[in-house]
Amino acid sequence: MDAIQIGPLLLKKSILVLLFSCLIAYLYIAILHKREPDRLKVIEQHLLSVTLLWILVFKFSILVFRPSILWTNPFGLIFFTGGTNGIYLASLLGILYFYWKMYKSNIHFKTTTIIVIPSIAIIVLSYFIMMYFL
Repeated sequence: MDAIQIGPLLLKKSILVLLFSCLIAYLYIAILHKREPDRLKVIEQHLLSVTLLWILVFKFSILVFRPSILWTNPFGLIFFTGGTNGIYLASLLGILYFYWKMYKSNIHFKTTTIIVIPSIAIIVLSYFIMMYFL
């Protein structure tokens, strides 16, 4: 496990790389909509909502995959996450929620797809490229 320690804080390299990959995807969205600042604000609000939803679903997805944790080890809910399956579930729900919010904001499906598909590709490709070289 590669980690960076700053005082008592321990940061995993993979999480830092993932955050940087998400920043690159956000820059793509900002450049794509730099001439439409009102639409960019709406997209930013929806992205923040999706991020919070993603974190909640990822953290509590263990209840979906191992519901017995509630009566066997209730404090395990604080310490455990949903793992890889939780990442998949949170990502799927996040994408569906983003499409729904964009639809409610009267932003076309085509525009939403032009945001979502390249952003996912940017995040995945930049993550694996950076993890390979670091």
